[in-house]
Amino acid sequence: MKIPVRLPYTAFWTVFVLTTDFWNYIDGSCNVNVGYERDAAFDGVVPMPAWYYINSIPNLSFASCTLACFQSVSVCSGYLFSSQHSSCKLLRTFLTHIDRNGSYIGGDWEYRSRSTENLSLNKSVTASSNFMDHYSYHVDFKWSYLVDGITFAHGKFATWFEPYPWATIDLARYSIIKNVIIFNRVDDHGDWIHNLEIRVGNSFVWTEMTTCGTYPEPSETGAIFTVECRPSRYGRYVTLKIVLRSYITDDSNANNGNNVLVLEEVVVNGLNV
Repeated sequence: MKIPVRLPYTAFWTVFVLTTDFWNYIDGSCNVNVGYERDAAFDGVVPMPAWYYINSIPNLSFASCTLACFQSVSVCSGYLFSSQHSSCKLLRTFLTHIDRNGSYIGGDWEYRSRSTENLSLNKSVTASSNFMDHYSYHVDFKWSYLVDGITFAHGKFATWFEPYPWATIDLARYSIIKNVIIFNRVDDHGDWIHNLEIRVGNSFVWTEMTTCGTYPEPSETGAIFTVECRPSRYGRYVTLKIVLRSYITDDSNANNGNNVLVLEEVVVNGLNV
């Protein structure tokens, strides 16, 4: 259940203490909607490294913890709250499944994360090459198909065969990246996607970007897989690149280890800053 709560932009706050089920959604100043999603699968184990957190606040109610995340000067991706300890931990990064395998004492922590959005939809795309520059008959391959929101269509994103093909999405503004969802081609040759590395940065130069995550093994036709950024990455540009030479043997264009990057869709989930 979602109940919007108006937070006036003043020096003082009137706080109504509500049950945790009501604090899923708040409507902030200037009509800024901020949603917080409860992770029901969270096991209550809190990661130890300090870089996960903006700060920890003792003796705080759940409602005040929600407001603290909303008002944080640093971008707060979510929070952890312990009713047992009345303690609040504001997070600078989204937690992944791996992040939860810590050793923190106390299993009553709740994890609420900011609601993310598809930051890549209909954004600008550039790539190392375009398949249509080599073969334009009866095929429809365009860079824009990578982020058009259509995951099952005749048209696809495709580079030409080359050692390390890549595609870069310009999100148009500085963003926090939680994860990247890749929709592999649904027709054939899904295993051509392998050793895919994803980097994020404020520059689109590969060596100046930071690794979000990798997908090492060969994929399958029609597969949908998610690469989690661990920790969350900050930047404007997201690049996907095959970083190892190819093992393809059923296409002469793949001689000398050449790869080709063919995808139905890419969804970059995160927060605009």
